[in-house]
Amino acid sequence: MEQQLILDRYRPLAELGEGGYGTVVLAYDTRMQRRVAIKRLPFPFDRSGRPSAPTGLAEARTAALLNHPNIVTVYEWDSDADESFIIMEHVDGASLADLLEVSGGPLTLDEVAAVVDGVAAALEFAHDNGVLHLDVKPENVLVTRDGRIKVADFGVAVLSSAAGHGYGAGGTLGHMPIEQLRGEHLDERTDVWAFAVLAYELLTDANPYYAETFEGAVFKAEIVEPPAASEFVTDLPGGLDDILLATLAPEAADRYPDARSLAQHLLAHLGDSAAGRRSLSTAVERASGEDAEEREGFGELGLWDRLIPYRRLGVGAASALIAAWFAWAGLMPFDLPIAAVAGAAVLAAAAAALAPGLGLAVATGILLLGMARVLPLPHVGILSLAAIVVWWTAGRRESGMLAALAAPALGVARIATAAPLLAGFALRPLRAAVLSGFGAALTLYLSVMSRSAAPYVDLPLLFLPAEDAVPASEVAKAVFGAPRGDGWLLLATVLPPLVVVAAWALAAALMSTACGRATRASAVFGVVLGSATLLGGYLLADTIAVSFNGSVTWFDPLLLSRLTASSILVMLVVAAGPPARAEQE
Repeated sequence: MEQQLILDRYRPLAELGEGGYGTVVLAYDTRMQRRVAIKRLPFPFDRSGRPSAPTGLAEARTAALLNHPNIVTVYEWDSDADESFIIMEHVDGASLADLLEVSGGPLTLDEVAAVVDGVAAALEFAHDNGVLHLDVKPENVLVTRDGRIKVADFGVAVLSSAAGHGYGAGGTLGHMPIEQLRGEHLDERTDVWAFAVLAYELLTDANPYYAETFEGAVFKAEIVEPPAASEFVTDLPGGLDDILLATLAPEAADRYPDARSLAQHLLAHLGDSAAGRRSLSTAVERASGEDAEEREGFGELGLWDRLIPYRRLGVGAASALIAAWFAWAGLMPFDLPIAAVAGAAVLAAAAAALAPGLGLAVATGILLLGMARVLPLPHVGILSLAAIVVWWTAGRRESGMLAALAAPALGVARIATAAPLLAGFALRPLRAAVLSGFGAALTLYLSVMSRSAAPYVDLPLLFLPAEDAVPASEVAKAVFGAPRGDGWLLLATVLPPLVVVAAWALAAALMSTACGRATRASAVFGVVLGSATLLGGYLLADTIAVSFNGSVTWFDPLLLSRLTASSILVMLVVAAGPPARAEQE
């Protein structure tokens, strides 16, 4: 089932794991067009039952932003009302916990050498920058498909402890020394102890400190002396036992002082790390294959997410076609040489392809000049002013004016009423409403001038012919009717077209609001709601027009067929994929 976008940007694709700290999901970054892993950390609840941000949030964020080849890169750390989100690189591979489970036993000496070398480099870099991990365990060490080691979740243990998700100063039972379990002073040797437990577990596939309860973990960490690793795997090099047991001492002063020292002593008794990376790569392929079978059907993107990288190309092409069409139609009433008209159309198309906002604005200006040969000047003035305001507020950026000028183009295909629904699918509510309202007004006027019938949602490809143009007096009469009586009746004749324009704007805003959840289900609801709004708007306009002047019909079976066709088109768009909004408004 599709889920709402995370932080209005990341589309959840699949759940990667769940633990005491929260969940990790695979997601698609609709802005950067890449897959990411997102760790979701719920906030604790205060006494009134409301979520509250835990202490240590800033410190944890700083700890997570370490940049090292052996540390999982964190792209962003953000929060909403009730949880934190750590946006990090998606490591295409498997965790050490996965590899131990798939292998059914310990890793080889070569493989352990590769892990020890990589984890030591990560911890050394973090410690040099004043950051403790505090949750070193197989689940937090990832192996890429080419065998590289990456340590994840720096800074998470501290935040999770403050949020009430962990024990002591963060961490996981079985991977914390006694000082961490007691909440005492911690330093680099705390991570060194957990590093030794990790190496022990990789060599033996056993954790001598595993416990299901906090009390059990304290007892084992403080009192019980762990068995030698060679008791589990008899052919281990003898020197490993002394190194591991020394590092697992309850007293921090008895351990190796830092991760690199421990790694150097361990590597002297382990295998070839280069060979280990090659072996780990093979193991990851095997583990990832099984994991892919379990997740079959998850992680698929809709068509519009996949097309985001080509969005600029598509917008440029569509803008060029509409700009050329508008420039050609706008110059036809001036009886210019056909070569001049064609040249202007080509230039307008080139400008729109390179800079859609500017090119479409120029094409709209040419169109308004042509309309001035037909429309009364007050009408041209109002449309020109509206065009300037709309372009400046909502149309300058990339696809802005395209959303408005697509309405007349769809009118040629007899589906102009799909324009506000498509604008709502692609744009934010306010922007979609402004552009759709202007698109409605422009389509209405162009339809009237081309001698189309009410309710003025259709127009021919050449809507401003040089000859046999509609007289200016007939334009006003067709759009506003023939008013009778006093000023109130005159105002009533202006209301129907304004109601239609408002209905388009409202339908776009409602569609956009529904699509804010970025799922197919919400978009389908938006189509139904937007279509009903358009239908209601035309019915209201018709009622007003018939009641006060009786000369303009804003609703008939023709409109119903157009609304139906438009709804079907937009439903097909929704079926191809949930809304994907690359622009940030």
